[in-house]
Amino acid sequence: MQATSVTSSPYPPPPQGYMPAGNHVYAPTLSTGVSSPGSSVEPYDYSAAIDPALEGAGQSQMQVPPNSYEGAQGFRSDLKGGLDGASPYSSGASDGHNHRGGATLIQSSYVNAEPFYGDENLKENPPAYTSGAAKRTKIDDLLAVGGVYPPTLTPPTSISGHVYDEIKHIYTTVYAPGIDKFLETRWFSMRGLSYVLADLRVCEQFAALISRFGITPQPGDYHTTAVTQSFEASVVWSLMGLCRRVAADPGLPNGQVNYQESNDSVHDAAKRLDIFENLVSGQYFDAEPLPPQNEAARNSSVLEEQLKFREREFWRLTGRFLTLRDDEASSAKEIDDTLGACRNLLDSRENRDVIYSIAIARHLGQRMAEFPDNLQQPNSNDEQDAKAKVYVAKKFIEDEAVGKGTTQVIQRLCGMAMRSWTVGR
Repeated sequence: MQATSVTSSPYPPPPQGYMPAGNHVYAPTLSTGVSSPGSSVEPYDYSAAIDPALEGAGQSQMQVPPNSYEGAQGFRSDLKGGLDGASPYSSGASDGHNHRGGATLIQSSYVNAEPFYGDENLKENPPAYTSGAAKRTKIDDLLAVGGVYPPTLTPPTSISGHVYDEIKHIYTTVYAPGIDKFLETRWFSMRGLSYVLADLRVCEQFAALISRFGITPQPGDYHTTAVTQSFEASVVWSLMGLCRRVAADPGLPNGQVNYQESNDSVHDAAKRLDIFENLVSGQYFDAEPLPPQNEAARNSSVLEEQLKFREREFWRLTGRFLTLRDDEASSAKEIDDTLGACRNLLDSRENRDVIYSIAIARHLGQRMAEFPDNLQQPNSNDEQDAKAKVYVAKKFIEDEAVGKGTTQVIQRLCGMAMRSWTVGR
């Protein structure tokens, strides 16, 4: 199956064997207005509970406590309800404790069988924030989906014009929209392609990945599939890291600030990438990585301003969560309050559902000896049951990783989150 092509694109379609993520029903992203290419995959009904046994918690029994973030800046409560319906987290229980939460192997000339241990760009583009002394899980280890490392990159002697066309097409139709959707930005779609084409290593990774898209694993050949997924995860991570370089030095040759890069949210992208990296790698921030509070776009509607405020609040609170040491008893209430506030800002955004679920698994799962491999479905529907919350968060991330995520980016990042559950223990 081939990715749905964009009729106006001057680039050829993706290579045979490329499997795009399904185009499931989620609210459109405010920042981008761009969705990933669709497929014939049947839409997944996110309005149902992830686990039917947990559906019984009636909304009428769940009390909504006061929340200092509700109604902020005059947000109309009637607008929030209209956003829900596709999210696995029911809007009816917004108390912060809701638990709803191809073909034969062909050898590529660009890769060999040795492990590829990560993204060299991270050495040149380190995160903008230093973090606490918590035990760190290396991103390189998280790229090994299912414990299978991507192959070592063997640089080609040259990349053909045809391959460059495929890189352009797949980046602009699949990865840029997917990354923008996850980070709730527009920089990758608006500005990223020139930086991809200027980075030879990223292009080499991309070319090798395109070769692997022509590989169809035999039935039961998990290893071949896992290698391709791990390779794709490494490419996604390299692409995401490009924004850091520009955010760290957005100047122009004449020394002036490049306001176009800034206006297209490169700083938001870099800081939100830092937040996700620290979340998934078990790190803390020394201080809140508050995203810049830019003024609302001119001529934006009241609704757009309110949605943008809620978007920024979600990311700000997720960053705040990562400043709270959960090994300190004094932080327990503040952590619960912060996660509860994040819960109230999900707004049927798939990326926020994913990030919130990872936070729940990080905060509560690490305290459970049976997490992740031996965690059983709980019998209780109690909203205060930590195991119920972790079970559903875990199952949601697993489902997203294995095909229910609406973009390739979401699927690979969820695979990294799953990997963190075992590597980080």
